[in-house]
This record gives sequence, structure tokens and C-alpha cells, in this order.
Amino acid sequence: MAFLEFLLNKKSKSKIKLVLKIKIMQMKIIGMGIIVSLVLISSQKIAAQKPPSNLPPNAIAATPSGYTMSAKINGKEYKASFMMPPEETEQIVGFYSGDKYIGLPYDKKYFVAGKKISFSDHHVDLTTNDDVKVWDGSKGEMEITKVTGDWVEGKFYFTGYSYDNKKSIEVTNGFFRISLKK
Repeated sequence: MAFLEFLLNKKSKSKIKLVLKIKIMQMKIIGMGIIVSLVLISSQKIAAQKPPSNLPPNAIAATPSGYTMSAKINGKEYKASFMMPPEETEQIVGFYSGDKYIGLPYDKKYFVAGKKISFSDHHVDLTTNDDVKVWDGSKGEMEITKVTGDWVEGKFYFTGYSYDNKKSIEVTNGFFRISLKK
């Protein structure tokens, strides 16, 4: 009963209206904040998936559960940020550090779990930001470790050589996953 009397009091009504207006404004501000946050998150995801201008436009963003490649180059961890569809490049290509990449041999007949591919027969490409720039990997191998549904996984290692054979670089603990879908 006291509550009803409170509501009927004119001063109380204006206070209630003021409190309601403030609450409505707060809800609008929170709602706008949520909308702005969602727009920013969406645009960041879109931007994160779009390849940089120095890469081919059909490069695919590497993800932990999708296309991926990682390795140690002279002991330093590397993770691909983008990969190329292998049927387009006829290589398994993982881009790291901008437009630098590792390119492994690609042939669908390799995709049998346990299959090993020697790089003495099928060379590997490695590009870097040093004085050599392009390394030829002819010593090492790739092993297909898993073939499930539309995905293939493998591991690799190799030694890359400068074209004058005066320098070498070690790539170890390599891993890749690619899709067999076109």
C-alpha cells in the first residue's frame, strides 16, 4: 500500500520518470557498445582472413583446425599465416613472415598414411629474409601421417642449401595439414 502511495505522489512520479529515462539511456549506450564491439570483431575477422596484397588473392588463412603449417627454421619456431590451395600451385605452400614461404612437393598419389617422400627426388623451396633469399631443399623427407575425410596431415624436415652450396639452413619439426577438397 505504501508503494502505491509512493507511486501516486507527484514528486515521486517525476523521480521515477527521470530514473527510467536514465536507465533507458544506459541501455541504449550499452546496446550501442555491443553493436560497435560486434562490428569491430567481425571486421577484424574479415581482415585477418584476407591475404596481404603481396600474396595471391586466393591464399587461405591458416588456422589450428584447418590449413596449417609449422616448422623450426634453424631452431626458430615458424607458423604459416596463409597457405595456398595445393592444386593451384602444385606444391604445399605455407607463407610465414609476409611473403616468405616453404613449398613442399604435392601429388595426390602421395596421400597414403605412412608414405615417405624423399626430397632428393622432389626438391623443396624455402624463401627467407636473409642474403641467400631462396634455399633449395634436396636433403630430407616428408611423411604422410594421417589421411581422414577431406584432410591430409604430414611431417617434414630438410636441409636447404644456397645455390652456390656455400651455406645451409636446417628445417626441422615440420608439420602441415591441407584439404583435399577443391
